[in-house]
Amino acid sequence: MQGAKHQQGAALVLVLGMLSMSLMLGLSGLSGSLVNEQLAGNYRSSIMAQNEAEAGLYAFNDQLRSAVRALNDNEPPVPPVFANDGSGFVGALRNAANQARHASTPEQARAALQGALPGQWSLQGKISDSGYHRWRLSPALPEDDILLAGQVGVRIESEGYFGAEGAEAMRTVVGLVVVPDLPPPGSRGLMSCDGVQVTGSGIIDSYDSRNGAYGGSNARRSNVVVGTQTEGAEVSVTGASPIYGNVASSGRFSATGSASVHGNIRANDTVTISGGGANVYGDVTGLGDVAITSSGRVHGDVQAAGTLILGNWSSWIGGNALVSAVSSVRNAADQVGGVLNADSGGPQGLVPVHSVASSSDCDVPVQTGRYAEYLAQVGTSSGVLDMQGGSRNIVLDANGLHDPDNAVPNIDRPVQYRDKSVVRFDSFRLGGSANFNVGSVGNPVDMVMVVTGDIDIGGGGSFRIAEGSRLTIVTAGEFRLASAIHVGDGKPTRVANDGSVSPILSVISVHDDSPHNRSGVFIGGASNFHGQIVAPYSNVEVTGSGQFFGEVMGRSVEIKGAGGFHYDEAFGETEGGVGGGGAIVLPRLQGIWMG
Repeated sequence: MQGAKHQQGAALVLVLGMLSMSLMLGLSGLSGSLVNEQLAGNYRSSIMAQNEAEAGLYAFNDQLRSAVRALNDNEPPVPPVFANDGSGFVGALRNAANQARHASTPEQARAALQGALPGQWSLQGKISDSGYHRWRLSPALPEDDILLAGQVGVRIESEGYFGAEGAEAMRTVVGLVVVPDLPPPGSRGLMSCDGVQVTGSGIIDSYDSRNGAYGGSNARRSNVVVGTQTEGAEVSVTGASPIYGNVASSGRFSATGSASVHGNIRANDTVTISGGGANVYGDVTGLGDVAITSSGRVHGDVQAAGTLILGNWSSWIGGNALVSAVSSVRNAADQVGGVLNADSGGPQGLVPVHSVASSSDCDVPVQTGRYAEYLAQVGTSSGVLDMQGGSRNIVLDANGLHDPDNAVPNIDRPVQYRDKSVVRFDSFRLGGSANFNVGSVGNPVDMVMVVTGDIDIGGGGSFRIAEGSRLTIVTAGEFRLASAIHVGDGKPTRVANDGSVSPILSVISVHDDSPHNRSGVFIGGASNFHGQIVAPYSNVEVTGSGQFFGEVMGRSVEIKGAGGFHYDEAFGETEGGVGGGGAIVLPRLQGIWMG
């Protein structure tokens, strides 16, 4: 019996030992589970922080691209942090990129970017309730030069956070963004390199042909920009033409007639309102003096780096005036409806209109390169195309050119290039009562006419582009239009099924008229013109009583006569534009690194 008792005691010890071991194993397993759970939570927080950082990077890129599109369309960006002026990232990027492009070495370019880029962090954004991200810009590093391949670029540092406040996981993502030539604000409309003169009485405004014909609510939209590029180039309004849009002058602005400006005026030099007393219904900003020496009125604010000159008893400003000094024929405070401040040394940090040092530095629209491109496709010219004489219908389409009277030699099937039919002539003339037709009803064509010499369209003949057809004229000679080119559906542009927009008629000239004493591009007469004129090396003269619907870009531009100029806003979606390179070249992510 005694031996059995000893055996029962040993079993108890053994059982207790096994229970202790089980308890230790259980506690160890529980501790391991807690550690694993904590590790899993930390890993999840790390992944979520990484997602937030990447979201910040892509959000910046998307917002920047949207802001550049808005800049191209002369619209305010959303959010305002991407403003076009010096207060926003787009304005800072544009100014920094311009400085960098004028640097002679990559080191100087990076130094220019460093001094011009805003260094602050963005406002917080988020993709989850427990996380957020923020980003800031910095110049590209020397090791980025290979990826940039000579282009201007900046780095985006995006930080992502996730977790409880004070114990968040943080991850960093760095992106390299290529910054293209950003178009200056308002780079489409009535634009020139060396100067714009408006001496007529016709309306200058905008409309959108995608919304129907010009008129009613689709007229006098204020989205046209009248602007210049070269330092010192002037915008001069001496007639009675009202401008429903904005003025962006790289030099002076002067209004000596009775014209009104239903928009803002920005000038890199003096703004002068004299003569008949023009009304300005927006704001006026001048990097020189602002002089109102007539009964003219500015209904908005005035900012001047120089002196505000109120030289007429009736001169009046409806808003505030922030200037460096004031000169008036009476008590200046009585001529300002808002607050007059001439004691602070004038406004600081005024953003100048985009400008270049000389005419040779002016932005050249990408369309100008089409002359050399199309000329290279047609090695042999079809000679002189001189269509005069009696009434007859001459047709040019994808099958060639046919004159029923055989007065003009027939042309066999044109060269086909990128879905276009391309023909070449030494010169082009239309007169008499001949009718020249590009395409025909039911047989449309996308036609390119390369003319190495002069073009003269006038007389009693007619020039018609059939509905559904398109015509691009590229020339190295003078272009003179005293009659009309009729567009089939009366619209300057066409919208394809995919939503893309293209001009129905484009006149692209590489002619340099500087050695001559007359305009390289002349459009006159009493007929309407629907299309696009691109002539960066010529003066473009638009006169007569006909209406111009479309857009114009020339070395200099003159708008005369009683006909109006109506910018078609649909051209903002087409190829080119001053400062553009295609419809618009957007910033793009060139590389991404994990922090």
